[in-house]
Amino acid sequence: LKLVLILASCAVSAAFTVTGVVPSLRPAAHAMSMRTAVRNPLALNMVTGDAGKEKLKEFLNEAKKLGKVRLISQNDAAVMEAIATLDGLFYATGGPKMLEYANVIDPKINLDLHLALDGVGGARFEQGVSRTPTKDPTYIVRMTGVDPEKVVLSIFLQWDKAPSDVSKERVDAWSGMKDKYGEKVTF
Repeated sequence: LKLVLILASCAVSAAFTVTGVVPSLRPAAHAMSMRTAVRNPLALNMVTGDAGKEKLKEFLNEAKKLGKVRLISQNDAAVMEAIATLDGLFYATGGPKMLEYANVIDPKINLDLHLALDGVGGARFEQGVSRTPTKDPTYIVRMTGVDPEKVVLSIFLQWDKAPSDVSKERVDAWSGMKDKYGEKVTF
């Protein structure tokens, strides 16, 4: 998240300085038609080419089936969490390196998530144990960077009504993704 926040905060001023055009990560018909984004050939690329990026997009689009999730990102000094769905997921290119981002923007809960696709190298599926007295299972997707041990974003299935109450349909969606992609996946 630290990388995403730094990129997002620098993107407008840097891109305006370099191109003279104010970028927008929000999908807008006029913004998309104004110019075609040209990706900087020197930009860091952690996903393995276009095939890896398309696999990552497929993965994220499939994650919409997980329903209500807890998004957690942390760095050495902070942890940020939000409860949301991925229903509004869209993709846009921007920032000084003209990188492509997966975005979830929900003004109702003041959420602006921008995940640089080139910063995601893989994902792994994990099951944990809740902190509730019943110690129910938790279902997690860990998005990793180029180092498969470095988690850039955790996606937990959020309970429906009460702690540890996650519907069978959502657990089945998580299990289906795990079966399809394996316990660990590289993009």
